[in-house]
Amino acid sequence: MNNSFANTLPEGVSINLTPAGISIRTKAYLFDFLLRSVVMLAFGFIFGFMGKAGTGLFLVTYFLVTWGYYILFESLSGQTPGKKRYKLKVVQDNGLPCKINHIVLRNLIRPADSFPFAYLIGLIVMALNYQFKRLGDWAAGTMVVYVEDKVSFSTQQNSNISPPKIQLSTEEQLSLIMYAERCHTLSSARQEELANILTDIITTQDNTASEAVKEIAQYYSGQAT
Repeated sequence: MNNSFANTLPEGVSINLTPAGISIRTKAYLFDFLLRSVVMLAFGFIFGFMGKAGTGLFLVTYFLVTWGYYILFESLSGQTPGKKRYKLKVVQDNGLPCKINHIVLRNLIRPADSFPFAYLIGLIVMALNYQFKRLGDWAAGTMVVYVEDKVSFSTQQNSNISPPKIQLSTEEQLSLIMYAERCHTLSSARQEELANILTDIITTQDNTASEAVKEIAQYYSGQAT
């Protein structure tokens, strides 16, 4: 079961994070394991013709692939091929992109998570917290979340979007964004009826109340130009 929760960045932008559960992370891990196995089989076949030198090269390659695979991909985009396939991403606890030090630390702790076998410790720790964080995540201040598709809200104006008249709470910001995402399912009259409730925080000089609310949603979702 996944639990969404909101974090507010220093700039006042709220983001909604949905932690990835054990099942989907296991699928991503198995996909990455399959890719790493294919790579090692290919190198093993090549190095097999090189005798003892090939054995040494294979061991070096095994070390690099085992430790470098996750560090390389997660430091580039926060996603290994397995995570990308299942729309997962490693981020900081506040939702910001990870830095290289976060990625290295969370992966250095991976052997502890895998102790004594089959990531047993990591699975137990993940099951005991609602963010499904393993030991490496706790140490590095990271978590694995679902990648949310960025939603663009079409408005009638192309000018710069100003912040609302008053500061909104995290819950209020999320409510505005949810309205903007779903208002296309409502009639025009119903959109205006709901938007007019927010007359204290919107400006409707040259556009409708609904368009004004969408602009505020753009501001809080980081889409303001």
